Amino acid sequence: MNLSCALLHTDAKMLEKLQGFVGNVPFLTLCGSHGDPLAALKEYYVSKVDVYIVGLFPAAEGGIGGMDFCRLLSSHARVIVVAATDEYAAACYRLDVLDYLVGDFGFSIFFQAASKALRWFTLKEGHAVPSYQENRTDQVLKVIYLRSDSRILRLQVEDIRYIESCGDYVKVYCRDEPRPFMSLCTMKSMEEKLAGADFIRIHRSFLVRRQAMDVIGANTVSVGTKELPIGDAYRERLKACLSGLTLL
Repeated sequence: MNLSCALLHTDAKMLEKLQGFVGNVPFLTLCGSHGDPLAALKEYYVSKVDVYIVGLFPAAEGGIGGMDFCRLLSSHARVIVVAATDEYAAACYRLDVLDYLVGDFGFSIFFQAASKALRWFTLKEGHAVPSYQENRTDQVLKVIYLRSDSRILRLQVEDIRYIESCGDYVKVYCRDEPRPFMSLCTMKSMEEKLAGADFIRIHRSFLVRRQAMDVIGANTVSVGTKELPIGDAYRERLKACLSGLTLL
């Protein structure tokens, strides 16, 4: 599947950066790049756009801002927002944006957002979701965004120690955090989100970062002072993971 993509950002350097990123995504085709929201809106109604990447900027006198532009797009288009801070993240998610990219993000983060768009359109069409394998070393997932209470948290993947399933919720335990972050999310969804980020499912209720495992016993894995059970259905998967380690 190939998706048409258009850009709107008032910063010329960011616009150039996004153009380069789109050019490196095999399933995106750039069909427009704009610095003027009114010109972008006019072009949008002429040509169908699947994915619109929109920067957040204030409205000029007599014009529209980035948030206004998002509201004017049809339900067909999926929107990826680019912002300097996470100040408007909650408001954007209420607009059902696909992703919210903050600060000086790299291609890895951009590719993950683009992949969400691909999955959305593929599932909408009722097709199997294709897998795009990245060879570059900079494609390793480094950051995830987690909805917790009324906040959207930016978590460094390397700070996550393990994740516990609690029905329709998950608890995310992070280094140097006294309490876990709770989010309305399934364990399956977290496992898919963290695929390729060095996490392993050891139990129906536990997903552990491999580098956080301090002791691996016959029936438990210790992460700090916490002992997590190893489920029978996941024992072989854990053994396969350990086979790549150098044991003395």
